[in-house]
Amino acid sequence: CGRGEFLDLLRAEGIAARGIEGNANAVRECRERGLEVALGDLVLVLRAEPRASLGGVFAAQVVEHLAPPALGALLAAAYQALRPGGLLVLETVNAASGLAFLDVFIRDLTHERPLHPETLRFMAAAAGFSEARIELRSPVPDDVRLTLLPSGALPPPATKVLNENLERLNALLFAPIDYALIATR
Repeated sequence: CGRGEFLDLLRAEGIAARGIEGNANAVRECRERGLEVALGDLVLVLRAEPRASLGGVFAAQVVEHLAPPALGALLAAAYQALRPGGLLVLETVNAASGLAFLDVFIRDLTHERPLHPETLRFMAAAAGFSEARIELRSPVPDDVRLTLLPSGALPPPATKVLNENLERLNALLFAPIDYALIATR
């Protein structure tokens, strides 16, 4: 649960929630704010939950730190712990964005493997989740993207071709920084 921001939001909405965190300092800070947080490993905690007992599981910026076997274990444990209709939400760095990969993902030495959105969606579906979908998050500001040519800068056919190519590059290089997998048990 990291610093507990999501737990704070849930508490403000009157939704009962608890967190798991592997960093003892973060656990202490969360507890000092009155949040219910345990020190532990997410997969082990989910495996210990009664089958079909949880309404939701949320993890932000976690799955990119897991090797494929551990990610598979997380998906399987979440599936078992969630009740029918329960939601799994996993937010991570968008490896399909050049900027996210080159400026965010590779900066953190604890990142294990980039996860293309479709790879994570496929893994969730393979683990039994239905309605696994991807929502893109954290759009890149327009002033960072490549600028299209104004009309009249070149002959219209050249402007059209160059702008189409710039739009393709923008889509590859500057796709949103993060995405969330949202999957239903």
